[in-house]
Order: sequence, then C-alpha cells, then structure tokens
Amino acid sequence: MSNIITITLRKNLKDFYLLFWSILLPLAALIGMKYFDVKLSIGILFGILSVALFFYCCTTNSFYIYAQRKRGIFDLLRITPFSLWRYLGAITISQTLVACVVSTILLLVENFLFDLNLTGFQVVLFLPLFFLGAAIFSLLGFALSAIPKNEGQLSIVSNLVLLPMAIFSPLVFHLETAPILVRGISLINPFAWLQNGYLATLSVQPVDYLLSLLLLIMLLVISFIFAKYSFKPDKV
Repeated sequence: MSNIITITLRKNLKDFYLLFWSILLPLAALIGMKYFDVKLSIGILFGILSVALFFYCCTTNSFYIYAQRKRGIFDLLRITPFSLWRYLGAITISQTLVACVVSTILLLVENFLFDLNLTGFQVVLFLPLFFLGAAIFSLLGFALSAIPKNEGQLSIVSNLVLLPMAIFSPLVFHLETAPILVRGISLINPFAWLQNGYLATLSVQPVDYLLSLLLLIMLLVISFIFAKYSFKPDKV
C-alpha cells in the first residue's frame, strides 16, 4: 500500500490539473484581487480554499477513476490478492496529503495578501479541516465516476454537485437568516461545515470548531458508503 501511495504522490505532483485548478488559478485569482483592490469578505476568501479542494480532490479524481473503470482496472483488482479498498485508500491518502499542502500554501498566501493575522496555532487548526474536506471530496469523486456514460457527462455531473454545495453555504447565504430549505441542505453540505470551521478558527470559537469537525467526520462516513456502493460488481 505504501508503494501505491508513493507512486500516486509522484503522479499527483506532476499533474497539470493539480497545478492549474488547485494552485495556479487560485493564486492568480488572489493576486489579481489584491492588485485591483477588490474588497472581499472573509467568507469568500476561505470559500476559495474549499473550491480549490473540490476541483482537485473531486473533479480531477473523478476523471482519473472514471478512466480506470473504463480500462477495467478494478475488474482486474478483484482477481488479485490486493484489496480494492486498500488501492482506493492509497489513492485517497495521497490526494489528501497533497491537497492539505496546497490548501495550506493558499491559506498562507491569503494571510500575507489580505492581513488575516493568523497565528501559527490557527494555521495548524486548519489542517484537520483541510484533511477531512479533501477526503470527503475524494470519496465523492469515486462515487461520481460511476454515474456518467462518457467524460462530457462526468464534467456536467461534477458541476451539478459543486454549484449547489457552493450556493447552499455561507459563501452565498447567511444561514442564520436563510430559508428553512437552505438551512436544511446546509446540514449535509461539507462546504457549509468547512466554512463554519474556518470562521470558528479565525474567531477562536472551540465549540463551533469541534462541532464542524464532528459533522465533517459524519459526512466522511456517508461519503465512504456512497463510494463503496459505487464499486459494487455491477457498477464497475
């Protein structure tokens, strides 16, 4: 399993989509907004981190797993002693590690450009949020890769998942005053709980921070169930 993690890490570090969607594009957006003195709320700044996590861990991963499904990789794994879930777990771990590093870099850039005044301890508190968010989105990528018939449909499906997550979260709504439907959806929305965790870290609210971690862990379990179901023999 460690060999697969190492191989996948090397592949990820050479991945153009990683460089573009998760590093270059967010950095260009942040630097551009600073240069043109665009006034951004803290919520939108932190929301950029969640969107970057989604693009890499879910969108990129879903295309990667979709390609492997089409090549019959998972059918071959079923007739080998190596567990399918050890293989998928290795992919998830490697992607999550890279995503945590990338998100931390983006956070430090935001801290420098927009004077967030984060302490070292606060930066450390962001790491569990990045880890859980990346793992959830990676597992969602596994599940989404089982839905479409071609890559064009996969792109549509990915966007149809991203948009509601972003819209029904503090990025768009103040959840305290949002309609009941929006608040209900936000309870199972990882974007909402990531955002809540970010803001709790910034404002030093340990109860809200721990609540966010707890809900993200629950969503991680739900994502795992969906991902596991998508790899039933009749779906691979």
